[in-house]
Amino acid sequence: MASRSTAVSVLAASALVLTACSGDGSDGGGGAATPVEDGTLVTAVAGDPGNLDPHMTVLALTRYVGTYMYDQLILIDEEGELRPWLAESWQEEPGSVTFTLREGITCSDGSPLTASDVAANVDFVADPANQSPLLGLWVQPGVTTSADDAARTVTVTAGSPDPFLLQGLALLPIVCAAGMADRDSLAHSGNGTGMFTLEEAVPGERYTFQRRDDYAWGPDGASASDPGIPATVIIRVVPDESTAVNLFLSGEVDLLAVTGPDQDRITAPDVRRYDVRTLFSQLIFNQADGRPGADPAVRRALVQAVDWDEVGAVMTGGKGQPPTGLGVLEPKVCPADTVTGTIPPHDPAAAATVLDDAGWVADGGVRSRDGEPLALTLVYSSEAGSQLAAGVELVSQRWQELGVEVELRPVTSVQANEVLFGTGAWDAVILSLNVAFPSQLTGFFGGPPPPDGTNFGAIANERYTSLTAAAMQQPGAAGCGDWAEAERALIGAADVTPIVDSLLPYFADGVELRLNAGSPAPPTLRLFTR
Repeated sequence: MASRSTAVSVLAASALVLTACSGDGSDGGGGAATPVEDGTLVTAVAGDPGNLDPHMTVLALTRYVGTYMYDQLILIDEEGELRPWLAESWQEEPGSVTFTLREGITCSDGSPLTASDVAANVDFVADPANQSPLLGLWVQPGVTTSADDAARTVTVTAGSPDPFLLQGLALLPIVCAAGMADRDSLAHSGNGTGMFTLEEAVPGERYTFQRRDDYAWGPDGASASDPGIPATVIIRVVPDESTAVNLFLSGEVDLLAVTGPDQDRITAPDVRRYDVRTLFSQLIFNQADGRPGADPAVRRALVQAVDWDEVGAVMTGGKGQPPTGLGVLEPKVCPADTVTGTIPPHDPAAAATVLDDAGWVADGGVRSRDGEPLALTLVYSSEAGSQLAAGVELVSQRWQELGVEVELRPVTSVQANEVLFGTGAWDAVILSLNVAFPSQLTGFFGGPPPPDGTNFGAIANERYTSLTAAAMQQPGAAGCGDWAEAERALIGAADVTPIVDSLLPYFADGVELRLNAGSPAPPTLRLFTR
């Protein structure tokens, strides 16, 4: 359930995605790497992470900062394979999964992590009273837990069929007991089992972390004693991507995600690149009562009036790729093309006819019906660079040509919280929303709107709801046919319009790493020289 104190990582295409399961690293330099002992790693993000409580946000930027403080039960690697982390093993049964924790895991305050602590994390998210936005994403409603501290086992039982129970739980950040007891303390600090602890926070400027030298339970046995583990990590807040790339090129930043044209400036052969394919942008309408998007004719006409291939090319500087589905990242559990032939075709004349037939009359300017002008506010990210802004301007131009009054409203990722989940003062949003598996989208595209749910567009697509309900009854990939048809139901009704895919590259200079669900895994970071 979403509350006004939470946010969703849907606006900044340059931000890390909700979750991802793809990527590869390339190193054109060759040669042997010499580990740097007790070095400092500097990375950068496009905005301030805000509230750091990992159970009260799906904002990708905040989740990325949190990965330095909080571990997960399982790592999801570049191929989508599940690898031990806090859990040394797990056993799946129909409707449940049991995790066995590693021995010797301790928290940043020195206390041991117990099976009961892990169960308490799941219980917190599962309790609707806590209004965690992770409910319905990583933890499904109705789950129950049991723990055996002596055996180090935690069993989570689904309250209803959940084809991705294990994968969802794998992504849950684990907070230690003291943090669970004092949630307010998590807003500006951390209490987890991660390899790093937050030593200094200067909001809007930097976040500094120090290595825990006792850390010895990372993925594939990663330990703080491994050669090349940084002693200090500094996350700088650098809103302008060109400035961030300048810092990278000058050696002041070592690790950076770049989505815009500035990535072409990074050409050094010894710089490693790790790519994650994402749905760079999509269009969603606010279908709440009284909003223009509540009218299916308006949605269809606005989609048909725009050449989305043209817009996607502008947004990505020609580097984008045609979308094949909603934001379920590769390697997809259900790899179907649900976009081709499903989006209402580009036809401005037909779009005008649709509005005419629906009573939206063009009379020398802005269309109106029953005395109300066809006017809308289009929200988009102020953090994703000039190319995205240019693409949004193009959309606005095409809609104005159709007779629609458009107000553009750029917002930061954090501001998106109040806009999408608070005031509801928006009519359309161009965003980036990516998840690991299709069931994670159901809360965004169905169910109750805020403040009781995460369906920020108030979408009520009965076919989507019916098909996803059927898919949830089937284990894993067995439901792929229904998941694909559910996506087509949303796209065909102009509830959601995928615009363009992109490869989100991470550039690493003197840094080796592994990706965990599409994001650098802190215990795998290694500094080296040549």
